Formats: sequence, C-alpha cells, structure tokens
Amino acid sequence: MISRLTQLPTLRINPVKRLPFTYKGKKYQGVSGDTLATALYANGIRIFSRSLKSHRPRGLYSLNGECANCLVEVDGVPNVQAETTPLRGGMSVKPQSFMGNPEWNLMGFMDKMDWAMPAGFYYHGLCKQHKVWPFFQKPIRRIVRGGTIAPSFRMEGHYDEQYVNADVCIVGGGPGGIFAAMAAAGRGLRVVLLEARPWLGGFFDYRSGEYTPGVLLYTRARELAGKLEETPDIRIFRRTFVSGFHNDNHLTAFQIGSEAEAFHERHIEIRAKSVVIATGCMERPLLFDNNERPGIMQIDCVHRLARTYGLVPGERAVFSVGHDLGLEAAIDLSDMGMEIAAVADSRPDSQNPRLIDELANREISFLPGWTATRAYGAKKVEKVSLSKIEGQRGGEFECDILVASAGLTASAGPLFLCSAKMAYDTHTGFFLPKNLPPGVHAAGRMLGFHDPFSIEASGRLAGLLATKDCGAADIEPLIREAREKLDALSGPSRGAKLVKAPVTGKKTFVCFDEDVTIRHVNQACEMGFDSVELVKRFTGAGTGPGQGAISGHNLPLFISQYHTDSSITPLPSTIRPPLVPTFLATYAGSRHDMLRRTALHESLKHENAVFRRIGQWECAVCFSGDTSCRGEIENVRNNAGIMDVSRLGKFRIFGPDAAKALQRVYVGKISDISAGKAKYSAMCNEDGCLIDDGLIVKTGENDYYFTTSEERAGETSEWFRYHTRYEKWDYHMVNLTDAFAAILLAGPNARKILQKIADADISEEAFPYMGYRTFALKQNIEESLPFAGQSQTFGLEQRIPVRVLRPGFVGKFSYEIHVSASLARTAWDLLMKAGAEFDLRPFGLEARNVLRLEKGHVIANRESEIRTTLNDLGMGALWERNADMDTIGIPALRFTKHQLGRMKLVGFQMDKNEASCLTPKDGAIVVADDTIQGYVCTARYSFTLQSSIGLALVESRLAGEGNRLELFEHDMNRDERLHATVVSRPFYGEN
Repeated sequence: MISRLTQLPTLRINPVKRLPFTYKGKKYQGVSGDTLATALYANGIRIFSRSLKSHRPRGLYSLNGECANCLVEVDGVPNVQAETTPLRGGMSVKPQSFMGNPEWNLMGFMDKMDWAMPAGFYYHGLCKQHKVWPFFQKPIRRIVRGGTIAPSFRMEGHYDEQYVNADVCIVGGGPGGIFAAMAAAGRGLRVVLLEARPWLGGFFDYRSGEYTPGVLLYTRARELAGKLEETPDIRIFRRTFVSGFHNDNHLTAFQIGSEAEAFHERHIEIRAKSVVIATGCMERPLLFDNNERPGIMQIDCVHRLARTYGLVPGERAVFSVGHDLGLEAAIDLSDMGMEIAAVADSRPDSQNPRLIDELANREISFLPGWTATRAYGAKKVEKVSLSKIEGQRGGEFECDILVASAGLTASAGPLFLCSAKMAYDTHTGFFLPKNLPPGVHAAGRMLGFHDPFSIEASGRLAGLLATKDCGAADIEPLIREAREKLDALSGPSRGAKLVKAPVTGKKTFVCFDEDVTIRHVNQACEMGFDSVELVKRFTGAGTGPGQGAISGHNLPLFISQYHTDSSITPLPSTIRPPLVPTFLATYAGSRHDMLRRTALHESLKHENAVFRRIGQWECAVCFSGDTSCRGEIENVRNNAGIMDVSRLGKFRIFGPDAAKALQRVYVGKISDISAGKAKYSAMCNEDGCLIDDGLIVKTGENDYYFTTSEERAGETSEWFRYHTRYEKWDYHMVNLTDAFAAILLAGPNARKILQKIADADISEEAFPYMGYRTFALKQNIEESLPFAGQSQTFGLEQRIPVRVLRPGFVGKFSYEIHVSASLARTAWDLLMKAGAEFDLRPFGLEARNVLRLEKGHVIANRESEIRTTLNDLGMGALWERNADMDTIGIPALRFTKHQLGRMKLVGFQMDKNEASCLTPKDGAIVVADDTIQGYVCTARYSFTLQSSIGLALVESRLAGEGNRLELFEHDMNRDERLHATVVSRPFYGEN
C-alpha cells in the first residue's frame, strides 16, 4: 500500500480510520473518505479494466466518472463507477470486462485485430448481412465481456426518494454556485444547492495558489463553504448528481448516502422557479498515440490524488498540458517530492509568467509549443515522446506518470438537456450558451472565467438574476451593480486550440469507452459523414457509459478541422438524460408497500376477513378458509349478504354544462335521466371499446352524482378534462371516492333488513329496481345520564344520512348504500345488527365475482380488450343512436355495428359429461380446426346452477347460441381438451 501524505491541510480523508474491503477475493484496506478508485490505487492497482473491443489495459484517468475505465463489480452489482463511489467497509470488489484477469487478459490479441474493425464494421459486415448476425451475436457478446448480473441477484440497501420545491436551484457547489446561492438566499428565497462531491468549494478546494496575499485558494473554499452552511433558507445536497433537466425547471438527481444516513441512494426531483447552472469545467483529453495507457491522467486527477487523498501518484512525471492549471499542478507535486521530468505546454504563449518563474526555480524543463506524441509501455506508461506541435523537433522522457490535458471545456450537460442553444466560442474554445431558456442562468468557470474574483462575481450576478425570476422587488440596481463589477474584472480566458498531436491516429483514441480512434473518425468522414451526429452514430464515439464526456468536445473540433474547405463551425453532439447513470433500484425508490384501506377495514377485520392486495387497495377477498366461497355465495342467494364496495369511484359533477360533459364521455342519453332513477351507462374510447361503466343519477338541477369502477376512480377527472379541453363549458367535478364509503346489501332478505332501520318507505312501489333515494338509517339508543342527582334513562335516536341505489350487479334485490366515510363503521354495525335475524353475513370479492358472473355482468378490461367494441360485448343497447350526439366512441360503434369477423363475448356452460364438470382456467384457449379462435375471460363453478359457467371472447362464427366450444389448457397435471356450449346471458334469473 502506498504511504500517504497525512499532514496536508487540503486532505478530505481520515487516515486513522481504516476500512477493509476485498478485491478479487484478496483483502485490502482503504481509509475513510476514499472512493473505490483511490482505495484501489493506494493498494497498487494500476489496471482497472480492459477496453470494450480491443481489450487494451485501462487505468485511472479521471476522478469524475467521465469514462468507463474504472467500472467494477461491487457486492454483485456490475458497472459501478469506482471513481465516484465512496468506499464502505466490507465491500467485495471485482474487476470486469476481461477474460482471465485484468493484467493478463486472454483477449489481448484483439488489439492486433484493429484492421478488422474499421469504422462502421458492425453495419457493413454484420447488420447489412442480416442472416449472419445471429451467428456472430453471442460470440461478440462473450468477447465484449461487459458486466453481468446473476438472475437470482437481489439488490441490497435502502433506496429512497424525495420531492423538493424551491424558488432557486443551484447546480454546482464551487465558488460560482456558492455566490449564486448566497445572493438568492439573501433575498429570503428558498434555495436548493446540488453538489456532486462530498464537500463544497469546487476547484478551489485542493489548490494551494493564492486567492489574495496571505489567503490560499483552499482556505477561501472552506471559508465560503462555512458561510453557505450558516446562511438560512439554503438546503444543501452533497454527493448529488444531476441526471436530468426537463421542462419548467424540473430537475432530477440522485444522492449517494453517507454512512451516517439511512439510505444507500436517493432519487430527488426538484421543481424550481429559477435554476443556476455552475457546474464548472472538465478537461479536454489530449489526442496522441496510446493516449489511454494506465499511468496517463488528467491534471485534476493527479492533483486531487495528492492534495485530497494524500496519494503521490508516481515517482517521475511528464506534463503535457494546455492550461495554467497544469503548470500549477506540476509545481505543487514537485514540492511534494515528485520528480517532474518536463512540462510541455501546447500554447506557444499566454502562460502566467509567475508560474514559468516557479518552474525555472525548481529546475523543471518547460517546453512551450510542445505536446506529447506517443506513450510507450505495454501495460502502463514507461516513456513518452514530446515534440513541437508542428512536429519538427522531439525528444523522449522516461516516466511512470504522464499528465495529459489539451485544455478545459465547459461541463455544460445540464444546459444541453434544457434545450439551451450552444455555440462554439473561438476565444475560449468552449461551447457556450447562446440563448438560455427562461428562468435558467449560467455562472462560473463554465463561461470561460478562470480568475477567482470573476468566477465569484459571475455567480453573484446569476443569483441576482434568479431572484428577479422569482419576482423579487427592487433588484435591478443590484443586478446593474453586479454586472458592472463583473465587467471590470478579468474576462474569459483564452483557451488552447490544439486538438491533435502530429500523429497518424491509428492508436489515438477519441472515445475510450468504445475504442474509437482518430483513424475511425477519418474513415467516417471519408465516407461522407460530415456532421458530428452522423459520425457519432457510425463510429459509436460518445455512446458508451461516459455519455460522451471524454469525446464530447474533441469529436466536433476534429471533424470541423477535417473539413478545412468548409465554412462549417463546430457543433456539439446531442446529450440525453440520464447525464450520470445510476441504479434502477434508485429510480424504483423505497420498498414501502404503499396501499390503501377503506373506511370499513377494521369492521371487515373484525369479521375475520382474508385480505389481498388488489391494485393499490387491500381488499377482503373472502371470510373463511374456503377459497370457493360457497357459503358466502349461497347465503347471498338464499338469505342476505353485505359487502364493502367503498373502492368504487364516486363523483359529483355540477354546473350549467354538467350534462354536456357527461354526454361527451358516456354513451347513454343523459337528458333521459329522471329524478329518482339511476341510469346505467358506459364510457368508451375513440375506438368504441369499453373502458368503464357505472351508474348516473340526477340529484338536482344541473347536478349529478355518478359512480365508476375501482380502477378508473383516479383517472376519471382527467378523462373528462381531456375530452372537454377545447370547450368553454362551465362545470365543476368533485372526486368523492374517499369522502364516501359504500356498502352493498344483497339477497332476498335485503329489503326486510334495510326497512327495519330506514326512515322512508322502500317498498317495490316506492323504491323500484334501478331507483335512487336519499334517506337516513336510524336506531334507538337507551343511555343513562345523571339528572337531578339521580341516574335517568333516556331514549335517543341515531340518524345516519345515506344515498341508496338499486343496481342489479349481483342480483335484483341489491341496495348500494353510500354513506359518509366517517359514519361508515356505524352504518355497517347498524346493518349487521338489523340483519342478525336474517343470517346476514359478509361476503368478499371472490363471491361477488361468481355472483356477478351468474348475472352476466361484464367487467371492463377483464371481459373486454383493445379489439372489442361495446357491440361485440353484447352491450350495444347502451349507446344512443341519436346522430346529433358528440360522444367519444359513438362514431366507431356506428361503423362497427354490423361489421363481420369480429371477436364476440359469449356466455358458455360446461358440458355435463365432462369429468367432474371441470372449470377451465381464466385465459384458456378456444380452438377450432386446430387454430386459436378465442379465449376464456372468466370462468367459475356456480353452486346455484350446479355447473361451471364463464364468459369468453370468440370469433363471431362461433358466437351463436348452442355452438360447441373446444377449450384447451395446459399445465403440469393436465393436457386435454374440454367442451362447452354457448348459452344465453344472464345465466341466473330472479323472479
């Protein structure tokens, strides 16, 4: 294990706290604060993986997760980014993307096969000859050797989600983001700041240069972080990676939890009035031969390894850079004891004179206008060739670390996602925002600023502009002052223009993830692909796990230089979410079993109900161990049963145009609804297919109450809104599903039970079938109260107002009692008490399913599908033939009314001669002439009819009454044909 520098003031690790982990089954140790990558590097691991196609060795290149070099398997989870994943004690880490081991890879010969893999070879050699693709598909997947996951794998850890509303959201916790946050919070706004690292400060955090005389940059970073944390109204999310930026300032992100937090990862969604993007810069890779060998690192990587993690990355280094940060890092590492053989700078001039003097003072060779042209070494860097950028002179230097960077480029991923117009800036060499969407601002280094004061000033200006978006008063003078201050400071720095060293490009990699070289890009351009999007898709550059972070800037620059006779300016490639990949478990969120219970849940529990989850509800399926529910069914048919149907959707719609809105979505004629009567009707989609049914009653002038199925209770309001969105109708809708409970009282004795406690006449004449009444349930209560010093007994009457309908869902003698949810349990107890002498017992969903099947009632999406219209279901009588009606689905119903060759819903009864009168399973196939002609929707054994019955969708030629149906079902115990006869519906009738 490499000895660490433990006395640096910039360290973000705790060298005393050791964290054990295993790598390839061998025990290692890291320290608290390490990432997986730094812990492995500290233990001497230099080859982290092998490349996708060529199987070349790949090592630590960046510490920001910008490429696939450091993808590993952690605790059985593949493709984990080691550079950004915090080290936890007990982790089991394995390398991936190799055959054998990363150091001695059996597929290493693929590096010599580059001649067989030109640009687009997949398209030319495999996809074009589509017949040979199945032959090559599996071998290619074995060669690629990406991460794999066991089918039995179960994701461990706690995954949470959080939804945040804010006035201003800041992305980036560097100096620009900190100043933007404090400017917005100073105006009393709610501010959210997202930072990917575990600490704030950005690129100030690890730099030892001076901010002002006597104040170093890392000291300034900690000072700013302290001020931010003490500022009220700012909520800081560390270790948080933005994954998406959508319309209306809707951001998605995920946060990696620390050891002290209860979650492993957390999905976060933020909706903000204004957003400031201050994500800083990334480094643009230097293009030269073998530019991805282990031991080649970016400036930020080598500098942070030393300053943040206390790891001097090697013994002897060569720098080939294009920015002052490289000179600064070389000086700093030299002071830490690392030998710096040479510093080559691709810029002929414009370097900071102070840094040049510092290099001279340390006797470090400085070569302006020079660049690396080739790295040597089979598995890691051993030597590097440097030359002038024109290629005339050169020299070789031995080293074990090559710090290579062509310069900086903006980390503008969030701006691309929010559809900002980006344009190439010739001064900075950045793709800068030309037009930003409303409510979005950019700040800091991503705009090309390098001077610390300019970065801070741009952040303050962006924060003030964000407060203006939020409606802050008297903000214009402050914005004007901040803009003037920024204009007086140093402007954006001039960027390095070098794209490619003077090399042929055979092993010069533009994209590390997909092994795309300069030669591949040249081949694509020679074939006529003249835009970055076409070259990207043809070569695969930028389509790997790094999302084009490594190749995203060099690729358009190189393509524009290739077309030297063209006036085409560099254009960036498209970036799509997620910016940073994360686990599906994080998107799935917590494992909470989120379900709903009706107001009568406790009453059902008291009756020993057997509950099962149905959709989002916990429902009473039955009330005994008999899964056939025979006792419940027979009791409803012979005596009386009671059921909780509170899950039904319940709505009130009122207003001058309420009837028009109902008529738009219901196929029945709404104007025919009379007072005291309920109308059964259906909703259809544009194809005339049933999506829902229910009862509609008129409760007053322009005032209606209607019910929907349980499944549509949450969607009905939106269905109305969507289909009346272009109308200027005046109506209002209230969802009363949770406000009202519903109790179904059914059976021959149902009226007798209800009459005992109803304060109204509910005889057949007063309350007929399909009627609607409002009255109260009453009971007399004797209660003893103190009166005149003695206990006196008083008679009290309890009255519960109810709305009652008489549907025929499970039988003619049924009452659907709608009652306020707060009084539901009282109403249930009152009914149970009144029905005791009639053997009233509860029944559940399974019993109801058999009862409604006997009545031939159709359930939408169970006995219907995308091909079946209302006519096909035998429910054509429900739709109104009036040609003036503009109802959803009626044109399709009119068109398909007499259409032949359609699926039809039929009732069937199993033949008595079938063995034990077997009941086919739901989904059993209907066959004729050995072809599939339909399927069974629902089938149950009817104890009332002493036969198995069901509903099936079959081809119209089989739908005639009396036709024989041949049913096929296959399971482990039986593989045979059953037979049934098409019969009329309903199966069961009542006098």
